[in-house]
Amino acid sequence: MNKLIHLALFALLSFSTIAAQTDVTQLDILNLKAQSESVYTAGQPSQTDFAKLKDLGLQTVINLRGDNETSWSEKELVSGLGMNYYHIPVRSKADITLENATKLQALLQTHQQETTLLHCASSNRVGALVALYHAVTLKKPIDEAIETGKQWGLKSLESVVRNKVKEEIGQP
Repeated sequence: MNKLIHLALFALLSFSTIAAQTDVTQLDILNLKAQSESVYTAGQPSQTDFAKLKDLGLQTVINLRGDNETSWSEKELVSGLGMNYYHIPVRSKADITLENATKLQALLQTHQQETTLLHCASSNRVGALVALYHAVTLKKPIDEAIETGKQWGLKSLESVVRNKVKEEIGQP
């Protein structure tokens, strides 16, 4: 009987996690995608989206946009809603660096037990940093790292990532 109760409880918790994930991905946010049970990537959410995300259990926001890309303070809004807020400004191609990619991975690792949204304007910068980290730090083949980056939102920055990888590993 005890095993049956544990099994029922596990099924209920699994269902609620799947239901919450489905609810989050139903929001009308550009390029919103679940990367795992607790990590989501997207383009820029609206101010009202953050309140909805909070209601659905979001705990941490990592913003890769530059300081002046919105006319309102995302940090103030997100912090005011009681969520963790982190900012790694990626203002241009020059900010697609291994240092920023490593900072991003460290934040994701630190908050791995929390529901986290990682975003920029379209998710392109998100995918670029993920691809760069996979290629250089995790030593994945470049095409595999690029494919992973595309799953996280990489589009027009692919050539930038390929060039940065060549610089980092010492290829001409």
